[in-house]
Amino acid sequence: MADDAEWLTALLRCMPGAAMILEGQEIKAVNNDLPQLFGIPRLRITGSPLVDLILPEQQDGLRTCIDALEGSALYSVRLASSFMPLSFTMRRISDRLVVVSARSTETEHQLSAAARGALTHDAVTGLANRYVVLEELHRRLHRGSVQPMAIIAVWVDDLGAVVESSGHRAAEHVCRQVAERLSTRLRGSDMLGRIDDHAFLAVLVSDSDLDELTAVADRLRDEVSFPVEFNSTLVSFTASVLVASIGTKPPSVERIVARLEAAGQKAAATGGNCTDILKL
Repeated sequence: MADDAEWLTALLRCMPGAAMILEGQEIKAVNNDLPQLFGIPRLRITGSPLVDLILPEQQDGLRTCIDALEGSALYSVRLASSFMPLSFTMRRISDRLVVVSARSTETEHQLSAAARGALTHDAVTGLANRYVVLEELHRRLHRGSVQPMAIIAVWVDDLGAVVESSGHRAAEHVCRQVAERLSTRLRGSDMLGRIDDHAFLAVLVSDSDLDELTAVADRLRDEVSFPVEFNSTLVSFTASVLVASIGTKPPSVERIVARLEAAGQKAAATGGNCTDILKL
């Protein structure tokens, strides 16, 4: 199981923010936010010992913490590449596997504008990235007075087909257009972000019932999936939309993400181009 890359990747999808999985001391898998936080390409990270990416004077302490870890632990480090201070929240899930969440502890005023943007926004669309959207969802779920909320998830169906037929730049253009179309439909109190290469998530303040939300989702699907022009050629695609209402007893972010991922995979398996209600 520890060598099953698909299983490890699926596990990381359920985690908000930058995260990785260690087998022993070696980094076996990372999610999309981890390379961005580290400022290091994914290929350089995966397969490397985690301690090699940390300042030399902290490496022995980190090795000891990982080896002795039985449950969960919080460990503060600095990256060797940028000296950025991080906190690692580590949780052992088997004899060999440890899940690590990484978060910058640098105060906002100490980061350059470019660095802040890289940590919080998606480079292609300019939207909030996965980490920021899920952090905001967590904050709204756990504040003292929980307002009625809804979430709308939008998937671009088979973005790989766009890449194959029109190229990566066309696929990025499609995602930018989808982001713009979604943004024009949201209010100032709503939160929109890109949570995967082909997926977007909107967190809404809404007391609408599911019938009303489904009608909104149907309209969004029609508007979002209108063909876009790229290099004087129309690029066609479809989208799938999921909606869910969150009441006064909300589920955890982890459960929401897991249900979203499962529902997205189901929609893709049935051909996409659909609207559905997500049961949380």
